[in-house]
Amino acid sequence: MTFNRKYIFILFMTLILCLVDGVITIELIKNGAWEANPVMRYAISISYEFFFILKYFLTAGGLLFLLWHGNKRVFNGILSLEELAGVLVLFYEGLVIYEITIYHLIK
Repeated sequence: MTFNRKYIFILFMTLILCLVDGVITIELIKNGAWEANPVMRYAISISYEFFFILKYFLTAGGLLFLLWHGNKRVFNGILSLEELAGVLVLFYEGLVIYEITIYHLIK
């Protein structure tokens, strides 16, 4: 099975942005913010390490699913999972920009 290099890069960037999101989230929590996602909020209540590891493995698992099934079409054939992965990168980019903005406001 061969994979498009652009697709692999998109998935890699998504994982990197997820890790950046995790680090910024922990810093925001330390400065008085709270996690909106109840699953991640529970993970943070256990420990920052558990939160980070859970976040990484959930994201990596989802990305492996996208990698394996990237040619499948969703939303009545409108998008492939590969194309949806591109949207995921944009989501994470927006999330990281939002978190950086919030970090500067509460600092």
